[in-house]
Amino acid sequence: MKLFNHRPTPIFPLPSVVLFPRIVQPLHIFEPRYLEMFTEALDSHGQIAMALLKPGYENNYFGSPEIHPVVSVGRIITYEARDDGTYDVVLLGDKRARLEREVGGKIYRRGVLNEVEEKSSGSREDRKNLRMNMEALLEVAIQDMKKENKGLALLQKSFAEEPSLGFLVDFLAYHFIKDPESQQSLLEELDVSLRARNLLDALTAI
Repeated sequence: MKLFNHRPTPIFPLPSVVLFPRIVQPLHIFEPRYLEMFTEALDSHGQIAMALLKPGYENNYFGSPEIHPVVSVGRIITYEARDDGTYDVVLLGDKRARLEREVGGKIYRRGVLNEVEEKSSGSREDRKNLRMNMEALLEVAIQDMKKENKGLALLQKSFAEEPSLGFLVDFLAYHFIKDPESQQSLLEELDVSLRARNLLDALTAI
């Protein structure tokens, strides 16, 4: 693993949002601590680590409730200031990372992150078959989005480059899997082939 940044990265912990790499995520920022986080991120590297709060966070929400240590670091790509002082923000997921330790000194949470890298097991034929399955599911997802008439502009941003198997799995997990803990499990799986199989298993169980 390598250090993600030479300085602490802001952490935005939420109970129901899991950001995946190369996925576009809209957010509404309104709490004072996270407004400060956002403005300081804009003034520096524009990166924010999205972390999922662990169950039971309600007992210490305004403190430092436990978070899952595997996060996704996103980059601010657009934002709009609202008249009430809040912000509508769009993050583009960049990379998976692991929180090594938190750093104090601010009203919002920050941490030292290490980048984690994907790997892929199985034969070439196995990966080819998994990709075919993912591409078939992608067609279903696109039809869903057309019917709902939403998300297509964000989808185009996400598919700005030729999608890898890893990205296909991440996009489909974002689209089809609604339970945050299940999404988090897929985020934490670094073996792309195993992640694809786990996604297929999860969709079969729905």
